Amino acid sequence: MVIVEDSLVSLELFKEEFACNLLACKGACCVEGDAGAPLDEAETAILEEIREVVDPYLPVAGKKALAEQGAWVEIDGYYETPLVGDRECAYTVF
Repeated sequence: MVIVEDSLVSLELFKEEFACNLLACKGACCVEGDAGAPLDEAETAILEEIREVVDPYLPVAGKKALAEQGAWVEIDGYYETPLVGDRECAYTVF
């Protein structure tokens, strides 16, 4: 166990990779929070490769965020998806 702010967190949590599960969260984690989806280095290259393919399907705000921030961002040494106005993921489509 480790202490994170006011909580005890199992070390098992750090052994698991993030996996998007829309059936579980119904997309809530795509639109709420203070960080984008975590990415590994290989995924940053994939986002660069598919950017032109997904661009036509994104809302204007998402396109603007990607134009300003890039296909992914690095924050404190971690890769993640960019956000629109510090809220939803730039790749979110409603």
